[in-house]
Amino acid sequence: MAYDNFDETRRASEALRRSRIAAKKRKERKRKLMIRRTIIVLVCALIVFAAIFIVVQLGKLIFGGSKSESVKSDDKPIFELKGSESTEAESTAPGAVSNDPHTFVTPNIKDDNTSTGHYSAVNGGVYIYNNMALELFGGSDSSAEYYAQTISEFKKNAPEYKVYNMVVPNHTEFALPRRLIDDGTVATNVQADSIKKIYESYTEDVQPINCYNNLAAHIDEYIYFNTDHHWSGLGAYYAYQAFCEQTGQEALDLSTCTEKTIPDFEGTLASYDESVMSNLDTVHFWTFPYATHADKYYSTDGEPEQCSVYYEEEASGTLSYGVFIWGDNPLFVEYNDELQNGKKIAVVKESYGNSFVPYLTNNYQEVHVIDPRHWSGNLKSYMQDHGIDEVLFLNNVMSANTGAFVDDYIRSIY
Repeated sequence: MAYDNFDETRRASEALRRSRIAAKKRKERKRKLMIRRTIIVLVCALIVFAAIFIVVQLGKLIFGGSKSESVKSDDKPIFELKGSESTEAESTAPGAVSNDPHTFVTPNIKDDNTSTGHYSAVNGGVYIYNNMALELFGGSDSSAEYYAQTISEFKKNAPEYKVYNMVVPNHTEFALPRRLIDDGTVATNVQADSIKKIYESYTEDVQPINCYNNLAAHIDEYIYFNTDHHWSGLGAYYAYQAFCEQTGQEALDLSTCTEKTIPDFEGTLASYDESVMSNLDTVHFWTFPYATHADKYYSTDGEPEQCSVYYEEEASGTLSYGVFIWGDNPLFVEYNDELQNGKKIAVVKESYGNSFVPYLTNNYQEVHVIDPRHWSGNLKSYMQDHGIDEVLFLNNVMSANTGAFVDDYIRSIY
């Protein structure tokens, strides 16, 4: 009985052993099968990847030569500001300045990486940095688009005329280190973004004039005042150079002119901080190697008073910027007495245009300068009456982004 019991136990143990061996073999077969499947999958994936790689390389060999010229090799953002659309800058040859109105280079602003400034106690919209008073910019995409729409509407209603538009950045764009913007020390928007937005938003055939890049190329020169919100005569000249280059004209050679200066200029921002008063400006202007004269109008329908292009009697002090075309008048017409090419242009501007328009006498027999803040005529009718077929709208970036200025002045002359 015990034997029988032993035999049954032995047979049960043997069956269990065989069962375990069989299970182990099944598990081993399953493991080997999984390995084979994994190997097959990996091999297939490698084959597919290799095939894709070969196709791509063949495509580059066949089609790459015809497309490579249209691809930018060095597209990169210039500088970014929270809440602001970044602007792309395209590389150019050393010393070259891009004439593309939609490409804005990065200003190489000197920075010791430690200095900071402070907001003016007189006006919170002005930041004091290195004894300079810098106006801060708060434009938006919507305000930029509205200005572009306004210029487009004139072109739509006067398609027979060539329409140019130049928006001028202010001193802040080229003097305030980007780190003070990036770390939130100074609240101001990137002006290049706003100008680019304007130039991309025309609905009619308006030719944008990019003066930004030429100003950036001369950033180490005296292109803006320290105590005033305007650019200098030299800054305006570099913008004039850009205008000539982008309209196919030869620019006046400044070395053929006679430079004159007015010292101790106390600009519109001089009183905003004591440190600024220690950094007074000098106004530089250039008289031409040809004879000119001008007609100054004190009212839209008034009689002209003949005068010179510059008010050279302007003394030093707070009004020194008035040397340029005698300040802001409703209408100011410049004449080149030696040029007989029949070319005429109208310039619709605020005070930034004053230091710019004298240079145009090199290229135009007549330059009709209209300040819409004081002039109440109709621009299209005026151009028809005087045989003018070109018009340049020239405004600084602050004015272009101010809806009240656009409505009250620019639109009022349409």
